[in-house]
Amino acid sequence: MQGITYLDALASFGKMGPKDEEVSWKLETLLDEMAWCGIHGALVYHNVAREYDPAYGNRMLMEAISGNPRLFPCWVVLPHDCGEMPPPKRLVKDMLAAGVRAVRMAPRSQNYLLEEYVCGELLDALAGEQILLSIGIDQTSYGDLFQIASRRPGLPILMTGCSWAATRNILPLMDKCPNVHIEFSTFQANYALEEFTERYGAERLLFGTDALLKSMGAAKSFVDYAELGESDRKLIAGGNLARLLRLERLPEEYPARTDGPILSRVKEGLPLEHITVIDSHAHMSHNDARGVGYMPMPRSDAKHMIRRNRRLGIDKVAISSWMGIFADCEEGNVILKDAMDQFPDDIIGYATLDPNYLTAEEFDRWMGVAHEEWGFKGMKPYNPRVRIPYNSPRYDQWYTYGNEHRLFCLLHSSGGNFINEVADISKRYPEISFLLAHSAGDYPTARERLPLVKERDNVYLEITLTPVTYRIIEYMVKHVGAEKVLFGTDAPMRDPIPQFGWMCYSRCSEEELELMLGRNMERILARCR
Repeated sequence: MQGITYLDALASFGKMGPKDEEVSWKLETLLDEMAWCGIHGALVYHNVAREYDPAYGNRMLMEAISGNPRLFPCWVVLPHDCGEMPPPKRLVKDMLAAGVRAVRMAPRSQNYLLEEYVCGELLDALAGEQILLSIGIDQTSYGDLFQIASRRPGLPILMTGCSWAATRNILPLMDKCPNVHIEFSTFQANYALEEFTERYGAERLLFGTDALLKSMGAAKSFVDYAELGESDRKLIAGGNLARLLRLERLPEEYPARTDGPILSRVKEGLPLEHITVIDSHAHMSHNDARGVGYMPMPRSDAKHMIRRNRRLGIDKVAISSWMGIFADCEEGNVILKDAMDQFPDDIIGYATLDPNYLTAEEFDRWMGVAHEEWGFKGMKPYNPRVRIPYNSPRYDQWYTYGNEHRLFCLLHSSGGNFINEVADISKRYPEISFLLAHSAGDYPTARERLPLVKERDNVYLEITLTPVTYRIIEYMVKHVGAEKVLFGTDAPMRDPIPQFGWMCYSRCSEEELELMLGRNMERILARCR
């Protein structure tokens, strides 16, 4: 958005040991993506400092970013007891002399404890100069962070990589420790920025991308489309990080550029009203729900989902009830039918039918009710809860019906035999459109699915997953064509905005984006009868 400075609180570069051949790591790639997305600056650490030796990697970092006004150094630090780093007071003095006001700690990767007897002296030295401590939750626990933060209220702490599934641990920690901050590259909970701003104010919320692993555009869109006042948006986008790093000068604006119609609107947080957008993969809770058992899920009912979709310009959304896939398929179908009655022009139904609870007669009756009486066009068998292979004979009557009516079927992975199961049913039921959920979660998953998608006209890749893997959408388009890739969000488990931004900031053409965002799903729906 114009007039807002975006400063990324979580980025890294450099070689990192085991990685997929498609994963990016070069500094020039990071800088190019920052320019593409309009991100003015970034707090960065070097992967060698985390993977090999902090002191060596920190030197590589300072050499690589020297003279670049858009990059701010974050050193990886260790306790000093083994002689790998200077004693804490001298370390902090060296940092300040080098213009470093943030550190990263990786205790699990580097084999030390965050106990007082190990890290107390280092943490005290950091707190004394209010050095920002950035730490991934994969490297610690919320209990450890509570102990550190509560004992040192002057130490600003940035939690990174937090999952929305851990919200019941995160909120009590932040309630009790005002010096704890959070970034949202992984914490993509529904309406998260609005919920946290209402609870804490915007001052403790930071924009972070986890580049180059994740899409920078996904995280930027989360800020731009959130229902926030401009002052709060500016703080989250960059103002808070600038304050914590005590930046004396902000990076300059980028030269004006001409983006395509889609990206131009997305950069301003405007709905895509000029094209068709259909979310092929979403869920919903019952009215006014705040949680669904194993995790909180605020504003997850139909009215809040449609409100969010309209902010983005999503015209229609294909939904299965969370109740239906997780507990009671019959009750879930009823909840979804009520939502479709409220929003008949917005919601496309996925029926949920569980052979563990339905007799053959009940199964047949529910197919008639859901698909014929209520007009559900989608099929949602769900192996992670039902634990029945997708090519089990127990689904044959449903697939036979779906084949006759050219329905579409969304399939979550069933484990190691998933591709074989899909190969079987997609051949036996060629008139069903099979959507492979979460195909863009990582490169190995996408790579495994490509041959089948190339071979079968009725098999498609659906993208959504929290990793919002950098450049993987372009990778899939390169190998199977945009006609076989579908936009999906998995809302409201995660907010639809990052998934939307992930696709819109990809380097695909306008024509390719239009296909993936809506026209492909529009064609699949048109086949249903």
